[in-house]
Amino acid sequence: MFDWTMGKKILPATKRTIPRPFSFEWGKGQVIEEASIKVQMNQHSWEPAVQLLRFDDGSETLRFCVFHGKQFSRMPLLISPDELDTLFEEASKHLQIRTRLMKSASRLR
Repeated sequence: MFDWTMGKKILPATKRTIPRPFSFEWGKGQVIEEASIKVQMNQHSWEPAVQLLRFDDGSETLRFCVFHGKQFSRMPLLISPDELDTLFEEASKHLQIRTRLMKSASRLR
């Protein structure tokens, strides 16, 4: 079995401008909060993130996503338990994201 943790480092992420616009076919708005970490392994790095999106109609949603450098990646977020723990630790520093995650996590029993 391959050990994916060999040579892996979890570092502070790139700071991106907040708020900033986003756009989907069904609506647009602003990224109003973002928590992210940087994972580096060998010569590759990526940044798992949790974003609070506010649509122009006022509705809000959380997006779990990944960046490669400064570029948003349209691939699914794959995250190991230690990365998820570190991402949630970072998310705890962002009031609105933390509040939504805690409310949802309270349903896990």
